[in-house]
Amino acid sequence: MEKIAKINQLPLKIFFFLVINDMVDTLGQLLMKKGLGSGDLSNPHILIFWIGLFFYVSNFILWMKILSKIDLSVALPLASMSYLLIPLAAVFFLHEHVHALRWLGLFLIMAGIYFISLSESSTRTKFRTFGNDREQQVPHE
Repeated sequence: MEKIAKINQLPLKIFFFLVINDMVDTLGQLLMKKGLGSGDLSNPHILIFWIGLFFYVSNFILWMKILSKIDLSVALPLASMSYLLIPLAAVFFLHEHVHALRWLGLFLIMAGIYFISLSESSTRTKFRTFGNDREQQVPHE
């Protein structure tokens, strides 16, 4: 009988791809925003926008690969770190101002992600590692 998957039992390789996914998502969002600037598609920074779009599409492809290996209910909370990474990067690289109430909201989101990570997945899962289509059962505790 298969064990119900918990986030803290993810293989390291899958966790690594989830972290890369968040970082690429953040980079893509920042570059698209920086490239658009005032919203004029004919501005001189349009190349930056297209590079950002490339990263965003790459992020989508990586996300599809991740979803082929683990349940959405396990992957999505971990991929939600971009809710924190994007505002942080916007403050430092785009010089945007983020109000205290928004930071409080982000803190509550991160607390929610933490509590979700402690819960069990609602579906039975077999983890598959990248580059290996062989399924691995999660060991019982």
